[in-house]
Amino acid sequence: MKSNKKFILLILAVFFITIIIQYAHAADSPSITQETVPSGSETVPSGSETVPSGSETVPSGSETVPGGSVPGGQETVPGGSVPGGSVPGGSTGDAVITSDILGEKGGIFHPFIILEEVYTDNLFATNSNKKSSLITTIAPGVWLVFPGTKVKQLQIDTTITAPGGLHLSRIKPEGGSRRYQSYFLYSPEFIFNSGYSKHDHINHKAEALFQYNLNFGLSFDLIGVLNDREEVSGDGLSDTLYRHQDNLIDFITTYDPPSNKFKLQLALSNYGLDYKDTVVSNRDRTDKSYGISAFYKFWTKVDLFTEYNYSDIKFDSGTINDSIENRYYAGANWEITEKTNGLIKLGYIQKDFNSPSVTDQDGISFELRLQHEFNPKRSLQATGFRKFHESDMAAASSFLSTGIDVTLGQKFTEKWSASLGIFYKRNEYNGFDRNDDIFGFGPAIKFEPREWMFFDLGYFYYQSNSNYSFYDFDINQIYLRATLYM
Repeated sequence: MKSNKKFILLILAVFFITIIIQYAHAADSPSITQETVPSGSETVPSGSETVPSGSETVPSGSETVPGGSVPGGQETVPGGSVPGGSVPGGSTGDAVITSDILGEKGGIFHPFIILEEVYTDNLFATNSNKKSSLITTIAPGVWLVFPGTKVKQLQIDTTITAPGGLHLSRIKPEGGSRRYQSYFLYSPEFIFNSGYSKHDHINHKAEALFQYNLNFGLSFDLIGVLNDREEVSGDGLSDTLYRHQDNLIDFITTYDPPSNKFKLQLALSNYGLDYKDTVVSNRDRTDKSYGISAFYKFWTKVDLFTEYNYSDIKFDSGTINDSIENRYYAGANWEITEKTNGLIKLGYIQKDFNSPSVTDQDGISFELRLQHEFNPKRSLQATGFRKFHESDMAAASSFLSTGIDVTLGQKFTEKWSASLGIFYKRNEYNGFDRNDDIFGFGPAIKFEPREWMFFDLGYFYYQSNSNYSFYDFDINQIYLRATLYM
């Protein structure tokens, strides 16, 4: 994989300079007394691409396909990770440094294993000559956390077509009273395709997080995500899987002064994508992104903010698609009641290509996240988005993606729960007259007979309709998953 030593050195320099300032400044500073929020829980609206801590469920309509992926790598499932970024254990634990630091309460060592059987009627997501298969997945893994806790500290996955690697922007969660938090996860995923053994493969996922909170309102959040996995070709015809590696380094530093009225946030990230197969090596690229946000607490439960993001997108060989994105947003982050919270960002994107032969793009962009609890047993989650993505086909430079995703959750008893998710999105390609309308839904039921074990049984339907018929396809899947964890 490509490396970016200057970027990593910049992050380290900022971190260590701030540590020096901290020791020079904080000799007489009071201890941290911020509101207790479990570090890294990243619940809506504070996090991105996450599920609420302890929910242990995956939004069924979140474009995930159990046991596989669909074209473009946008809807992959890292089966080797805790499913969908869920939180084994579900308990938030204490947010103060006590004997828990040695794992006495939450533990620092959390092994798990996921066993999954999936029946699919369209293994390679093709328009015709569909291939059905039974997919077996065995995904052992372990995550380590220090100080110890049962809360999985990172629930995030990369999207290979998204500039910077993230489908939705990542916002650092509020700092808790813990001085620091560290976390690491590794999981291989062994996948066996009945009838198509030549496509059996092993995926790998590793992720890490380090957070540090200083006394005078300055905090740091550094994450790393590495994936080595396979996806279907996506050309509507080929029974082919393409292997790629992608990695993300994302750094956020926040200054939240004691007044609690204003907050300033700086973000830097580096994302790299590298394909093993030369036929798609034109997709290899490196994205460098920078962002700055200013927040103002308008009401006790409402933050208003403005945000600017810059991304420099460079391809290794397909340099004609090199571009620069400028994104401008204004929005609100609210927690109106204990039952309702959310985030809305509305703005404008300019995508300027380096080559004069490629048409520049601009347009309205937005992100929406909403979480509402109707009652203790019923909840609703919704996300909406509109943004540019890097193209997954050689004839186009990019595509504009607009969509919405809604999930309804219902808890019947302490052991039984269910969810129903539905999503829709439209992809409009630049440089090639192709438009795709994508729709999917999935009901699922969950049974948790023990605190250390649960089962998921569900159905998933995915349909893509394009103005070019050979890009049309649909997928029906039934899956049964068992998860055991400590």
